[in-house]
Amino acid sequence: MAIVQRDIKENLTESESKKEEQETLYKVYPDMRRNINYDKREITFEVSLPGVKKEDISLKSLPNWFHLNAKRGQLMYSANQNFGKKIIPEKTTAKYENGLLTIWAKIPDPFDGAKEINF
Repeated sequence: MAIVQRDIKENLTESESKKEEQETLYKVYPDMRRNINYDKREITFEVSLPGVKKEDISLKSLPNWFHLNAKRGQLMYSANQNFGKKIIPEKTTAKYENGLLTIWAKIPDPFDGAKEINF
């Protein structure tokens, strides 16, 4: 996990500084691992989000990448990650259990929609 960003304001009074410290949001890139299974035509991501509640996770998928935000206290886990292959967003599923978010994305079959050529 690496700290990506922290906004710091200068010239604050002591009480403003304490309040600002309580409201400071640290953006971090979560630990993750990717596996591509060509036999199953599936990409699996495992993302470590310790201590995050399921309702505090936002996950969006596009054909080439996904966007993840997950908040825990003053930490905001944030990632825009490329799948490494084009996927089918409608067939993407995820499960969150014990601090581990698992994402499964289906790789399209290159022959889906192919036209049979008769000769």
